[in-house]
Amino acid sequence: MSPYEELLETGSERILDFLKNYPLHDSQFKYGSFNAKCYEKMYVNNSQDNVRPVKDLKLEIEELKATCKECGNFFMKQRNNSIKKYDVMLGRLLEDVVIEYLKLKYKLNVTHADESNKKYPDCMLLSGDKGILAYFEVKYHGAPFISAFHKIGRYCYEGSVTLDLDKVKKQIEIAEAELDRPVFYLHWVDFPCLKGIFFETSEQVKNELFIHGEEFERKERTGDYDENRIKRGYTKKFYSKLLEMGSFEELIDIFLDMKKKGVVMY
Repeated sequence: MSPYEELLETGSERILDFLKNYPLHDSQFKYGSFNAKCYEKMYVNNSQDNVRPVKDLKLEIEELKATCKECGNFFMKQRNNSIKKYDVMLGRLLEDVVIEYLKLKYKLNVTHADESNKKYPDCMLLSGDKGILAYFEVKYHGAPFISAFHKIGRYCYEGSVTLDLDKVKKQIEIAEAELDRPVFYLHWVDFPCLKGIFFETSEQVKNELFIHGEEFERKERTGDYDENRIKRGYTKKFYSKLLEMGSFEELIDIFLDMKKKGVVMY
């Protein structure tokens, strides 16, 4: 069983209970042999320099054609506007699941960051003496960008992993000016086809921002505003390169190495 499957085994029941009244795709927070095949073909045996077209993948993954049709029908239709406070609660729950898994399985001292400074990344890896080794954030991506090819010229399975442009710019500035610690972005990808946790560093994001900057600004939703009509949601999006990210297994190895050797910049 892979670390991602173990993570789901320990946390999916709690997550699905929280989301019991929310319209979910049948495959969300689940993982099967089809997803393992997609992981191999779409991520392991793929390259950012020569991204495999969906039409070619459909010839190699028997169930993909039907899954793509079902995925399009589900995610293209208008869904409920998200409510910011519930999105925040779900984000916290997913952080809890990741933190508890890393603590129990690998004895890593991971925790939520100091809430007194909300500008900092949300989670931390600590050393044995409570010194901060690294910061990280967990980003959940449950809905693929179905129109990615037409909007940004990328295939949906690898072009749907987003960061909030304004927020990440501020975080990179803070990381360089104040933290002096590695910052990792953990992307929890949960599409009907490709699933797993992938990571990139703030240095990777910074380098890509210089090249691409803002790629897409989505339409505003009512959930982007609070009860006083003050905008709380981010609509400017930056699309990361999933095929240049590391795997969950690699991230765990890095954290274990940092636990043993101390702060290492990546």
